[in-house]
Amino acid sequence: MSDRDTILENEHFRLERLAEGVYAAIKTLEGGAMGNAGIVDLGGETVVFDAFLTRAAATELRTAAETLTGRPPRYLIDSHAHGDHVGGNCVFLPEAVIVASTATADRLSAQSDEAIEPAELIEYIEKLERALAEETDERVRFNVEGNLYPRRWLLQEVPLDLALPSLALDGRLTIRGSQRTVQLVVVDRAHTDGDVVLLCPDDRIAFLGDLGFFQDSPPYIAPEGDAASWAERLSDYERLDIEHFVPGHGNVGGAEELVTQRGFLDTVVGVAQDVATRGGTVDDVIERLQETEYARWEKTTLYTASLQSVLGQLGGEDSRRNEA
Repeated sequence: MSDRDTILENEHFRLERLAEGVYAAIKTLEGGAMGNAGIVDLGGETVVFDAFLTRAAATELRTAAETLTGRPPRYLIDSHAHGDHVGGNCVFLPEAVIVASTATADRLSAQSDEAIEPAELIEYIEKLERALAEETDERVRFNVEGNLYPRRWLLQEVPLDLALPSLALDGRLTIRGSQRTVQLVVVDRAHTDGDVVLLCPDDRIAFLGDLGFFQDSPPYIAPEGDAASWAERLSDYERLDIEHFVPGHGNVGGAEELVTQRGFLDTVVGVAQDVATRGGTVDDVIERLQETEYARWEKTTLYTASLQSVLGQLGGEDSRRNEA
């Protein structure tokens, strides 16, 4: 784990000290987090970046933040609207102001009345359990487990209590403290439309949310996601003076991980453009990618759906294989 210190481990996440007062919460496989999060001590005020999937995991994150900084978090940043990053929002109220991009705030408000049906969640869990029992490929098993275990935790918490952002932003917001200043930057059309990145410039640390997928292929489902735009944004961050990038999924990395992820996205767009021009299908894209260094990602979550999405954006045929 290089020179980073693990200062806390529980069933939901491992907490790594990246700098004095800056911590990455890296999700465990079997806990209720599902994605990563972060804690930043500004001096006088505390920022938490993302709130995990479940209230159980978020409660542990809040406790860790209070223990480390001596105060409840003042700001909770929602990197985007997907459930594995906002499910624990309510745990940080009433002390915290929940901050998100305007696009994310609007999306969360629109879906706040959409209840998760326990029967549907149970059905999906059982489907994952059957898939895990039958699967022997370790990469596939890892991805199935990463979807299964957090949803078992989630089932214990339905009906859900989604707390909505009260501060929406476009562009950039700077938050100043006595120890450090952080910047929130809204990124248009990448993993979603309106992802927020948190930068700690003086510490050379960036919390990417799901702009960073360092453990498997990044999903980019239209109309929110855009593989080509995402690759451009990653290229921008590669040029920054950043040592530690905290992804939404995977371990803390450096610029090398961004280069790998961008290379995949660039390759996908190039292949899909060629296949679309020839009138091909998503199976043709998959076959072509098998000849590249990224073939190892074929069996990861949402791989085929993401390829179909970018092919559709480029005018290709709407033909899709079933996801595993």
